[in-house]
Amino acid sequence: MRSDLAAGSFNLHEGLRCLWLAREIPLPIRSGDKTYTARLAQALVTAGASVTFMGLATSAASSLRSAEAFESRIEWSIVPGRPNPTVRALVSPLPLVAARFGTRDYVQHLRTMLRAREFDVVILDLYAMVWAIGHIQRGESNGASPLIAYIAHNFETELAADIARDFRGNLFRKVALHANAWKIANAERSLARAADIIVTLTTEDAKSIAPLSPLSAKLVLPPGYNGSRAPGRQIVQATPRRVVIVGAYRWTPKEMNLSAFLEAADPIFQNAGIGIDVVGEAPDSLRKAWEARVKATRFHGFVEDLGEFLTARRMGLVVEQTGGGFKLKTLDYIFNRMPIAAIRGSIAGLPLTPGLHYLSFESMRELAQGIIAVIDDIERLNSLQQAAYEKCESSFDWADRGRTLRNAIRQAVNQQYAARTTVSPL
Repeated sequence: MRSDLAAGSFNLHEGLRCLWLAREIPLPIRSGDKTYTARLAQALVTAGASVTFMGLATSAASSLRSAEAFESRIEWSIVPGRPNPTVRALVSPLPLVAARFGTRDYVQHLRTMLRAREFDVVILDLYAMVWAIGHIQRGESNGASPLIAYIAHNFETELAADIARDFRGNLFRKVALHANAWKIANAERSLARAADIIVTLTTEDAKSIAPLSPLSAKLVLPPGYNGSRAPGRQIVQATPRRVVIVGAYRWTPKEMNLSAFLEAADPIFQNAGIGIDVVGEAPDSLRKAWEARVKATRFHGFVEDLGEFLTARRMGLVVEQTGGGFKLKTLDYIFNRMPIAAIRGSIAGLPLTPGLHYLSFESMRELAQGIIAVIDDIERLNSLQQAAYEKCESSFDWADRGRTLRNAIRQAVNQQYAARTTVSPL
């Protein structure tokens, strides 16, 4: 971790000046990582901090106009240009996603911002921003560079290794995944060492990252929830015998997990007369390949009113066999009163007990068989959803997350400022 101090012009009575660096403007909010990024940045500015958010606009929906409509109190600084081509990024020493989004335009945009403005903290969102560390540390003002906060959406070192290990498919791609896992491990070490504050979504990830950076402050910030709630829903016999998997499938481990589940479960569910609904954006190749094979499964793409969709299903599934971290879709399930069935280990970050609040299974096949065993037990289903709702009802507030992050940054800045202004005795 760096030993230099916060910007010398910091005023203890002024709001925090935060520069948030992300791959892209996180709009539209259609995936867990974008939800967390957008809502936490919004919560931080709501808590009184000044937030300048920088990233590429990768679609019309992530334009300046859309961003300002989402949150006008954030200063949106959109980087011109497009991500680097994948082929070019593959030969970089950086992880693939870092090499793609660390464009020349982004570097120049960041340098210009750091020369023109002073910030108390720079927030690096995801390991993809590892390339920015050197530019931040060289961008000193009054003899010091801003603090660095790293938002770790997962323990990336372990996740990348798991993806490479579990991938079944093209040999070239498997080799590339192993190479990328090595690059990701290096990037995560660099980020952990540079960071003054490390934010994780789960306690498990905080413990895993801690050895990489013993001196940094660790802050566990599970997501909040501001979606629809169904405070009085009851599953009844007339509720269709269908289950739902909510997710975003444009990421290798998500594709792997969904494919593994459908391989095991679709024929079992077809024989039992149970339907599977897959909700969320998926590559056309993945969708078409599975639609040609499945009988019990329907793909729906993005659903505008998820709460209404869920009321016509009996259970929500979490099938993440590969990949850790907090699964934001679990909050959609819980607050829309969907009983949850999950692969063991995929409910990290939630205060839930298996058997009492949700059902847990060791394998995809056991998960499918376990759902069949319980799907017509209406009393059991309602007991699960009621217990999970009551346990989580007041625990996932974005405003609280924003205040907690603001306070942690302010404390770190105050400590650095106090250390810098202390006069050593002769």
